Amino acid sequence: MAVSFSPSGEPTGFADRVAPLLMEHCASCHNPGGPGSTHWYLSTARDVVDVDRFIVEQLESGAMPPWPASDLGVPYVDSLALTEEELTDILDWIAAGSNLDVDPSTSMVGGPIAAIREPLVVPPSEPYDGEGGRYDDYRCLVYDPNLTEGAWLRGHQFVADQTAVVHHAIGYLVPSSQRAAADARDAADPGSGWECFGGTGLGDDTFVMGWAPGQLPDVYPDGSGLWVDAGDFFVIQVHYHYDTRPGPDASHIELSLARGDFSLQQVTITQYLTPAEIPCGPGESGPLCDRDAIAAAARAEYGVVPADFINMSCGVTPDDFAGMTTGTAWSTCDMPVRASGEIISVLGHMHDLGATYRMTLNPDTPDELVLLDIPDWDYDWQYNYEPADSIVITPGDTLRFECSWERSRRDPSLEPAYVLWSFGSDDEMCFSTVVTRPID
Repeated sequence: MAVSFSPSGEPTGFADRVAPLLMEHCASCHNPGGPGSTHWYLSTARDVVDVDRFIVEQLESGAMPPWPASDLGVPYVDSLALTEEELTDILDWIAAGSNLDVDPSTSMVGGPIAAIREPLVVPPSEPYDGEGGRYDDYRCLVYDPNLTEGAWLRGHQFVADQTAVVHHAIGYLVPSSQRAAADARDAADPGSGWECFGGTGLGDDTFVMGWAPGQLPDVYPDGSGLWVDAGDFFVIQVHYHYDTRPGPDASHIELSLARGDFSLQQVTITQYLTPAEIPCGPGESGPLCDRDAIAAAARAEYGVVPADFINMSCGVTPDDFAGMTTGTAWSTCDMPVRASGEIISVLGHMHDLGATYRMTLNPDTPDELVLLDIPDWDYDWQYNYEPADSIVITPGDTLRFECSWERSRRDPSLEPAYVLWSFGSDDEMCFSTVVTRPID
């Protein structure tokens, strides 16, 4: 990105090298309203000098900029990762005294898109205050954009309100024909929305968005979008994890809509669910280390045990994981591609025990391509990764999903327990999405 400054003194390397790097890789999050703004601002050149010691700590530790994907995967659009040379340039400038060669009030606003431009802001039908009384509360809430004519959805983001309890969210586009059913479910369940697990529970819905901490806005490439008819609405399944009670949550969604008489390529969002089974490790014992006991508890809490169906779809059983008691457990599953087209983005999702994640196209063949590799999973940073090059997949292709988990990452205050693929924050997942658009 071209950046123009008016130097106010002798060149120090800030204007021509350091500032562009910070603007491209850091400032989008550390501007007002960005996810990093609660820690510090990088809105002006003066701000950079004021927090230079924190920048050093974060860069040297590898915590920032947050980009978990490794170079083993394909290149991505708007990567926040710094090369070793870029990292050295910033650290050397700070070590030399953080001297500016621009006016201290020079703006640092820039970098990848940090928000949906001129969004339609859609709140829930009413805030939710945890009326369900659950520790892990899955709540389906209605978000109605009140469209009187059809429009193309070009981009979207979920904006968490009570971040202390909003664990993650999954959004569905629902046709107007389901509105009466949604209203009936809402009316039958005290408080805003209704309890739901594994989906909305409505007869017709389409998965369109997922949010977890660190997630950036999702904007479809030029010429593509998702059609929304007049009267259609969104249902967001929010997972609340109530280890505190901060007050009513009014998380909202922001939509970028294009209206008019024209056509775009319709995007397709495909979910892939693959196994997660983590037995108790050495020295761990107790009634919850029994898988049957954990499965019974999950069935009583959520009505289903998704782990059993997911294992079946991948041709594995709990016995395949029984020996993974050294502290690390892992799963691998090959699945056929279910939607053809050009890949727009890929995403992997696990919970706090996640250690590594990988998605590979056509593994063990000459055409093998690693779509996403995360060697050190961090729950706080979960992105939709957009390949920089065109990658086309067809139903004849195969996707391999590999997840691993470390029991040492489990909260030590929790009772030892077998961990299953399930809906609670202390359960686990190996969840993936692939977003595609058709090829002419």
